[in-house]
Amino acid sequence: MTAVADRLYRVLLVAVTALLGVLTVVVSYQVIGRYISFIPRALWTEEIARLCLAWLVFLGAALAVRRHEHFLIDVIPAKVAERIRKPLQLTIIVITALGALVLLIGGLQFAGTGASRVSTTSGIRLVWAYASMPVAGLSMLIFLAELALRTLRGEKVEEIGSALVEADTPGIADEEAS
Repeated sequence: MTAVADRLYRVLLVAVTALLGVLTVVVSYQVIGRYISFIPRALWTEEIARLCLAWLVFLGAALAVRRHEHFLIDVIPAKVAERIRKPLQLTIIVITALGALVLLIGGLQFAGTGASRVSTTSGIRLVWAYASMPVAGLSMLIFLAELALRTLRGEKVEEIGSALVEADTPGIADEEAS
């Protein structure tokens, strides 16, 4: 389960990085185009920016689940006594999984409405924007299943995924060593 979650995490991280790059380029082009007369004004940039932002929000939420950066997953169990930490953590996982399930099921239905609709200026099918919800919901469910298994095994929540977080941010390991 951890290998699947690790691979999914890496894919989502690459996707978020690429989306942030595209968003930066598109918005920069749009802003510069307002002030420089020889750059044609492009109406499609706003739609592409919104598409990228939707994906960034939902994939970022899934990554936060994996990195244990959601408020309920991280803060509340750290503030309670050791004997109720595991049951509380499992309860939080179930509640978060219900939210992810709503994203998955509702997102699939919502994405279905965009299958036949096309964006007016960019010409992109809206299903591509709407698909961010079910993809994030499924990713969250995979990450939560891994977290539940590891919690049941007695592993500390703070340690799950910490090696991946440190590997993705090389400055953290260097700062902690000094």
